[in-house]
Amino acid sequence: MTALLVVALVLPWLLAAALGWLLFQFLDRYGRQLVALEEIKERLETLESSGAEAESPRLPSPLPAAAPAPDFSLPDLEGSTRTLADFLGTRRLVVFYNLGCSFCREMAPRLGELPEEPRVLLISHGDADEHRRLAEEHDWRCDVVLDEDWEVTSSFGAAATPSGYLLDVEGRIASELALGAEPVLALAADRPSGSNGSDGGGGLTAESLRVKERETTSRAHAAGLAVRDITESRLERNGLEAGTPAPDFTLLDLDGAERSLAEYRGKAVLLVFSDVGCGPCDALAPDLVKLHKRRGKELQLLMVSRGGREANRLKAKENGYKFPVLVQKGWEVSKRYAMFATPIAYLIDADGVIARDVAVGHEAILDLAGNPVSKL
Repeated sequence: MTALLVVALVLPWLLAAALGWLLFQFLDRYGRQLVALEEIKERLETLESSGAEAESPRLPSPLPAAAPAPDFSLPDLEGSTRTLADFLGTRRLVVFYNLGCSFCREMAPRLGELPEEPRVLLISHGDADEHRRLAEEHDWRCDVVLDEDWEVTSSFGAAATPSGYLLDVEGRIASELALGAEPVLALAADRPSGSNGSDGGGGLTAESLRVKERETTSRAHAAGLAVRDITESRLERNGLEAGTPAPDFTLLDLDGAERSLAEYRGKAVLLVFSDVGCGPCDALAPDLVKLHKRRGKELQLLMVSRGGREANRLKAKENGYKFPVLVQKGWEVSKRYAMFATPIAYLIDADGVIARDVAVGHEAILDLAGNPVSKL
C-alpha cells in the first residue's frame, strides 16, 4: 500500500519532467524557425506601414569579375578581429552563410567534404557557439567570420544565403556570384554550374542594375534561397544624386589629425574614395597627382581611403600625393555616400552640394574632374 502511494505521488512529477524534456527538445529544434517567422512578420509590417513594395525588395548588385573584394573587419569564432588581408595569398571560396537558413544548415556536412584548395572563408550570421559545434561535428576546415549586421555580406552584393564567389590570390572577384548550395559547392571544383547570371564583367548602367536585381530575385526564389534578412537592408548602394547635400564626416589624416569635409566649404571639392589594395586605384593615382598640380587652386582634391594609416602613408609617399588623404574604418563614410566600391568620386560645389552624379572608375573620375562647377 505504501509503495502504491509513493508511486501515485511521484508519477505526476515524472510525467511533468518528461513533458518538460519533450517541450525543451521541440523548442530547441524549432525555436529558431519560430523566431525567424516572427522577424519576417514584424519586418513585413514595417514595410507595409512605410509604403514600401514588399514584392520587389531593393537588392544589392553582384560584383563584376576582376573587381577588388570589399575589405572588412569582422570577429572570428574566437573573437579576434580579422580583415580581408588575413585571407589573401591563396585562392578563396567566399561563402555567405546564415544559421537561420535551413538550406545553409543542410549544406553544413558538405562543407567538411570540400578540398583544401580553394580554402573556404565562411562569412556567416548566427551564434558563435553553434558555429563551433557545426565545425566540430562536420570537420570544417574553413575559416569563419561573423557578419551580424549583414553589412559586409551586402557590400559583396550577396542578396541571399547560401551564395558565394571565388577570389584570386590578390583578393579580386574571380567568378560570378553563385546562388544556392550546388552552385556554391561547384565553385570549389571550378565547375560551371549554369545557374548564375553574368553581365560579362563590364560596367553596369542604372537600368542593367535593375535588371540584375530582378534576375537575382528570381534566381534566389527559384533556388529556394533565404533572402529575407539581406534584402530587407535599407542601405543605399547606387550613389547619391546630384543636388544632394554632401554628408559631412570627420576622419584622421595620415598625420593623425582630425579633418572634416566642412573645412573645405567655399571651394569646389573632388572627393575620391580609394583603397590601398585596389589595382584600379593605383592606375588612377598618377592622374590625380597631375590633376592636383594643374587645378589645385580652384579644385580641392580630397581622398578618403580604406586600409591602415601606415599602409596609406606608404602609398601616398609612393604616389607623391600632395593632397589630403583621410582614412576610413571599413566602409563608414562610403556608406553615407551610398556606394561600396573604389575608385569612385563625387564633385561637390562650394556650398557643399553634390554637383554631379557619382563617377565610378578611372575614366569617369577624370571626366568628372573636367566638368565645370557652377559655384567655382
